[in-house]
Amino acid sequence: MKEDDIRPSRLQAGQRVALLHDIAFLLARNEEFVQCACPACGSERARPRFEKNGFRYVDCLDCTSFYVNPRPGERLLADFYRQSENYAYWARHIYPASAEARHQSVIVPRVERVLELCQRIGLPCGDLLEVGAGYGSFCREMQQRGLWQRIVGIEPTPDLAAICREQGFEVVEQPVEVYAAATAQRFDLIAAFEVIEHLFAPGQVVASLSALLRPGGALILTCPNGAGFDVQQLGPESPCVDHEHLNYFNTRSLPLLLQRHGLETLACFTPGKLDAELVRKGVQAQGREAELDPFLQDVLFNRWDELGPAFQRFLAESGMSSHMWVMARKPEEGARV
Repeated sequence: MKEDDIRPSRLQAGQRVALLHDIAFLLARNEEFVQCACPACGSERARPRFEKNGFRYVDCLDCTSFYVNPRPGERLLADFYRQSENYAYWARHIYPASAEARHQSVIVPRVERVLELCQRIGLPCGDLLEVGAGYGSFCREMQQRGLWQRIVGIEPTPDLAAICREQGFEVVEQPVEVYAAATAQRFDLIAAFEVIEHLFAPGQVVASLSALLRPGGALILTCPNGAGFDVQQLGPESPCVDHEHLNYFNTRSLPLLLQRHGLETLACFTPGKLDAELVRKGVQAQGREAELDPFLQDVLFNRWDELGPAFQRFLAESGMSSHMWVMARKPEEGARV
């Protein structure tokens, strides 16, 4: 998989205009930004890390997560996502242009990995919930497999919820916290892909997800790894550091958050495929090739075709990719985490 397959370079200039609009929208209401504790461990001990686009990022001194602080408040975030030009641009241009490549290189492998993880722990294919169903690609692919008794997608955005309904699975058009408080339904598996990094209060959402799980049920999350190779090398210029991502967990801190809400982490890994390519492009864009140490000069430039793929595999297998998966389980009745 190449970055251009899922994020076509010919569309990036238009997306940049949309991103600048969205950033300006948030900064114009910065009086609504609020201070927060670490979203992973709850510590208030932090130090400045860097600033980007008017947003301040800090390191947690206890669990090594980093996060936006102060951050847009919940009402501001709700307004932001309703008006986002970037999301509209994605829907009009990027998603249609990359839908087939994205399905084959992202959605199908995602479904197969989820099924493999479920099989690994003997999880029954009963009721499945996806939080942040988006365009419905994951639920649709799961539906076509014919394995689950029931599939539900939570998608609060009206336009996206309508797209999901057209694909024939059950859709809940409200925030997961509202749904969790109102329903008696419980699920064998809950999945949320690239959601938790966007949340004002991820702990509240994890608590709701835990409540929605049956005893013995499993939660699968994906998000950026704040300790990944591209963040370490590119810092604020890393593609995963943007105004929408408020929380940057890592392979040590995300399990801490899950444990705080009664969930036992079974697996945490980083199967990314693009880190080396993204860092290579980022260093080239900054004109910093000569500043790299000799090892990275060889891997990323002088011997890229020879060493690049093996280096990417090393990053993934060592927990150093910036794309992270975690699977956790709700204990059976009477068990303790």
